[in-house]
Amino acid sequence: MAARDILTLNNSMAPRLIRCLYIAALILITVVVVLGVLRGVRMISRPPLPPAAVTSSAAPDAATTPQGMMGRRMGPGMMGPGMMGPGMNRGMMMNRRFGRGPRMFGMGRNPMLAGLFVILSALLRGVIALMVVRILAEMGLAVLAMPRRTES
Repeated sequence: MAARDILTLNNSMAPRLIRCLYIAALILITVVVVLGVLRGVRMISRPPLPPAAVTSSAAPDAATTPQGMMGRRMGPGMMGPGMMGPGMNRGMMMNRRFGRGPRMFGMGRNPMLAGLFVILSALLRGVIALMVVRILAEMGLAVLAMPRRTES
């Protein structure tokens, strides 16, 4: 009986399919939000990074002075602040300069703030995804509930 309902157009299965897809999307959104919260909790539970070590040397060596670097070829890791090497675009420079995620706002050294930022962003993304999926499901069900147009 079920195979006959699928193969014929006597019964509409679109509303049931929309509801099933809605449930699958809710499960997927829940899994992604839970993984984001767990990632934030893991960031909170790690120890804070030690402060950056500052070294001072009385005399700079020849490899770090501009005259000493003239003879060496500059590689991608030795570029100055405004220089872009071969194959690098501005987006790569921005990621290198500012980093990604919580480090952007100076939270990289404070795991509590970084973890809270990750948790809140995961929850916000989940709420936005939930609203988008809900609106699309309601639109689909509303279109299916519309009366059929009679052709004259």
